Amino acid sequence: MPSIQPLALSRAPVRDCSYNLFRNRPRPDLLCAVPEDRPVPGFLVPAEWRFERALRPSDISPAGFEERGAQAGVRYNGFYLFQITDARVALAA
Repeated sequence: MPSIQPLALSRAPVRDCSYNLFRNRPRPDLLCAVPEDRPVPGFLVPAEWRFERALRPSDISPAGFEERGAQAGVRYNGFYLFQITDARVALAA
């Protein structure tokens, strides 16, 4: 008789660090994530960018935020640029 294994519940991966999120003023669907323990890049000037919020490990990621992409971006650049991909979220900003 075949054994039926129950499926594991799917959970969103937990990120390994907290990020500070900055939103681009001219293009509000563009965000920059900077780990809290890293310096803020020089291009994030107040005239062009505004602090959006902190993104904690237990928070739900914004649409368009990819954990593996963030890890690679931070490793090579010190920050991660991404674009909001859900039109409903972009319009609410």
